[in-house]
Amino acid sequence: MDKNYIFEILVIDKNGQTSITTGESLIYGLLFSESLWKKKEVVRVADTQKILDSEQKIEVKFQSVDTSSALNDLIEAAFVIRIKGDDYMGLENFRFNFLVHLRKKLNFTNIRILRDDISTKISNEIYPLINQVENLLRRYLVKFFTQKIGVDWWEVTAPKQFTEKINLRKSNEKIFSNLADTDVTLIDFDDLGELIYKQTTGFNKQENIIARVMNSNTQEELNILKQELQGNYTKYFKEAFQDNNFEKKWKTLFEIRNKVAHNNLFVHNDLEVAKQLVSDLSEIIDSAESKIDEFKFSIEDQEALRQATIDAYKVAETQIESNEKTLEQLGVKVVGKIELPIDDYHSKSSFLAITEEELLEELEYAESRINFRSYLPFVPLKSFVTKNLGNKGYSYGTTYSLVNILKEKGIIEIFDSTEIEGMELGYTNNGVAPKGIRIVRKRNS
Repeated sequence: MDKNYIFEILVIDKNGQTSITTGESLIYGLLFSESLWKKKEVVRVADTQKILDSEQKIEVKFQSVDTSSALNDLIEAAFVIRIKGDDYMGLENFRFNFLVHLRKKLNFTNIRILRDDISTKISNEIYPLINQVENLLRRYLVKFFTQKIGVDWWEVTAPKQFTEKINLRKSNEKIFSNLADTDVTLIDFDDLGELIYKQTTGFNKQENIIARVMNSNTQEELNILKQELQGNYTKYFKEAFQDNNFEKKWKTLFEIRNKVAHNNLFVHNDLEVAKQLVSDLSEIIDSAESKIDEFKFSIEDQEALRQATIDAYKVAETQIESNEKTLEQLGVKVVGKIELPIDDYHSKSSFLAITEEELLEELEYAESRINFRSYLPFVPLKSFVTKNLGNKGYSYGTTYSLVNILKEKGIIEIFDSTEIEGMELGYTNNGVAPKGIRIVRKRNS
């Protein structure tokens, strides 16, 4: 190898236990170990002396340290010992045995590691592996939850403490945060794993759970709530993650990751364990990502997620109203109502969730108007949600989710308008024919 690795330590005899006070006596104390050396010799040049082991390709140098001015201790002897070698694995093993000899055989009371190139090399090799699998899980979570819940998945998936942590770290990312959503990139390694094996999507905030409990009036409703409160690991990620022991592997890698982050000491086995964990975890995540399109929430899960979204916004509105009343009681004038966040996915009025009965009544009426006008043989889905219902104050997000639930129940059909035989559209949406919606099974049938 073309690199010299250095392992440097400070050894101290605080109580005179070693009877070693000079470099000469230290050398004799080290040389008597037959298990430590393979082909040793002592080399003296002027005032310096060192031990060479030609077979292990190791050089050991010594330097006495003056501790006479130490304020709180009368130190009997102290030495800096520097071990240098170009055989990585040889020095990796030697350093541990060397420390054992100093502590157990020579009875030095204190040993401090000043430099460890072996640990640095191992740490530098582990970090890119951890970074690789961490980004792999970020990618999977974004794709899974966006495809299966929607663009606002973070609101119903991440717990409150994650959001608070992100708000504190937003200043850390000043370039890309103005161009892209950076929420999932600002949480920690262990937080990412918890989104898989600990969190309960839809019940990520205590207020959501309290709201559901308070609104559950029968034992049946409470039993349903118990099922809904099961974690992501059991409900969504069992086959892909839980059955492959993901949690244990992720937590073990997290322990190694912390050692890297805190610049701890390493042995070669740490690297081998990290490589195996990253390989196993990458295989689990890659396999899960390949099956995202196949995954489907059950109707019960869809209804639970929709209800959780409704509850979350109800809680937010209640908090806003409470804050306004508090300000009024303190004599502070409230100028205008504080609105909830608005985007293309939410209604531009107060948050209002449409019920199944209301949606079907509106759709029946829209179908009758279409038939009466007879210029378009279906109800355009986007227009129905954003204009027909959006203009009446209904939230886009929870309306779309209810449409999908009714589709799964076989009550509503969603289709591409090009599927209508013999039909030639006079318009498209950015070159894509619009989706249509229609009732295929009457209510209570």
